[in-house]
Amino acid sequence: MRSVHVVATGGTIASTSTGAGAVPTESVQELADAYSGVFDRVDVQLDQLAQLPSSELATDDLEALGDRIRAAAADVDGVVVFHGTDTIEETAYYLDLVLDVDVPVVLTGAQRTHDEISPDGPANVRGALDAAAHDHVQDGVYVLFNEQLHAARAVTKRHSSNLDAYDSGDYGLVAERTPEGFWFYRQPESLSATIPARTITATVELVTTSTDTDGSAIRHAVDRGVDGLVVDALGLGNVPTDVASAIESAIDNDVVVVVTTRCRDGVVSPVYGSDGGAKTLEDAGVVFGSDLPAHKARIKLLVALSARGDIDDVRALFGSNQHDSYGYVGEQ
Repeated sequence: MRSVHVVATGGTIASTSTGAGAVPTESVQELADAYSGVFDRVDVQLDQLAQLPSSELATDDLEALGDRIRAAAADVDGVVVFHGTDTIEETAYYLDLVLDVDVPVVLTGAQRTHDEISPDGPANVRGALDAAAHDHVQDGVYVLFNEQLHAARAVTKRHSSNLDAYDSGDYGLVAERTPEGFWFYRQPESLSATIPARTITATVELVTTSTDTDGSAIRHAVDRGVDGLVVDALGLGNVPTDVASAIESAIDNDVVVVVTTRCRDGVVSPVYGSDGGAKTLEDAGVVFGSDLPAHKARIKLLVALSARGDIDDVRALFGSNQHDSYGYVGEQ
């Protein structure tokens, strides 16, 4: 029988209704006791790391989770993490960036609380355990939800409450769990270059843009001494004029600025040369976030600045050719 280490952090999967609203109350042992038959196919080790909604997890918690997984990985065939759904994709991506372990790590959770009618937790846990123990899934970090296995880099929560909450966009699913087992659509593997950061020492803020946004949020962040900024730009990476001016000032103050696009699909590209155009921003020294959504680009910049710090190293880590099978491959 294959072995899986289960780390619980709280979230909706562990939550029950109280007079003050739903809060995490159920320990991983209590969930295992309640999920009759779910754990029968693997030898499990249960580990309670935290008992929080994922909206309240801090980078210290992510570091502790990474350390816990590293400590367990040598003695098991896989790791499963119970996690809240709000930020599961960010934690998964963080782990995908920093872990260098030879077992798969599968995060899962629930959209319905433990005491709701027909909770989705048990089925998600069964699927996650099966994925973590699967012979074909050798390493990498994933999210298993609603019978679908997603790669950490690609997955995004697209619905706030529906059980079919997660999507991998143009990357597509890694696999789908059927009554006869997992049907694989592509090779299960990490889509991220490993960055050797054990601790997060950098500070990075995220700034959004829309029509006529000014640059005050960027200027205030620079005044507070941040190390990096992620600017979620428009279209191909364009911003209002005052935002562009604030970005240039930030770069002059040695703040690393990563530009992403608020579009769900597509990449940032230096096409427009107006005052706020992406080509102008590129000439000013921004780093392009490719097709990463802003919240994941922030995670990557936190890790990159904590590990490297040098702008050229950070720019290389955000390059589109970090993996052989996606992005710009070969001659342009």
